[in-house]
Amino acid sequence: MIIVRLKGGMGNQMFQYTLGRALSLKYNVPLKLDLSFLSITTPRLNLTLRNYDLDVFNIKADIVPLRNICFTDRLFKGLSGKIFESLRLLSFSKGVEHSFCFNPYVLNIGPNGYLDGYWQSPKYFEGIEDIIREDFTFKNKFSDKIIKLGEEIKSCNSLCVHVRRGDYVGNKNHEIVGKEYYNKAIEKMKTLTKIDKIYVFSDDIKWCEENMNFEFPTMFVNKQYTGEKNEGHLFLMTQCKNFIIPNSTFSWWGAWLSDNKNKVVIVPKKWFPFMIFNKDDIVLKEWIRI
Repeated sequence: MIIVRLKGGMGNQMFQYTLGRALSLKYNVPLKLDLSFLSITTPRLNLTLRNYDLDVFNIKADIVPLRNICFTDRLFKGLSGKIFESLRLLSFSKGVEHSFCFNPYVLNIGPNGYLDGYWQSPKYFEGIEDIIREDFTFKNKFSDKIIKLGEEIKSCNSLCVHVRRGDYVGNKNHEIVGKEYYNKAIEKMKTLTKIDKIYVFSDDIKWCEENMNFEFPTMFVNKQYTGEKNEGHLFLMTQCKNFIIPNSTFSWWGAWLSDNKNKVVIVPKKWFPFMIFNKDDIVLKEWIRI
């Protein structure tokens, strides 16, 4: 079987799932999800506590019992983040991610593999994109309020603007893109397509309302549309025609799952604050970096 260790928020978990799904199909074996990291409840430096989020989708995987998780992961689970990360990176396993670069060797891990990493690249699921889209359809029906807004968004030249703040504020491993980025992106977008209305999504919508102003009609999509686990916001993003997103895997998936064949997607030039991590593997070649 293929086992995937899940960590991070919904967007990260989606990337981790897609590599596991690709390998389970390649080797015709079951895909299992290890939730042990998500069960951590003790606050740690630069670690945001997260919940399991993939149960809002029609994914093809089961939760793995603790007894089937490799011994070292069970042994080191309780250690501090830095100690665990150091031990993990010293591992010689093919299934351990050592950088944010696409690693083609992990695709030959074999039918019994354990995956520990973020795997933030669409290259890991090349060739099965239609299957991934089907897996990431939403399991439960949305409220009438969400459905109605989705129809509105779908019917116009809508622009999704996603603003990521929350746990990025003060986190040295991430960089918040500011108003200057969004202003430049809007100017660029105006040269490429028509904008009827802007829909702003954020984990800090109050800050957006107080700090962001656009020349176009704008709706700040609030918590009434989040759903149980923010899947409402993700669904509404996918209904948009075009996208300005920050360095966020959540809105990455919103843009990728959009079925607009002519969509324009603008992303930051730097995905991480440290240039050593800034590889092109997460950004599609047709997306625009500014």
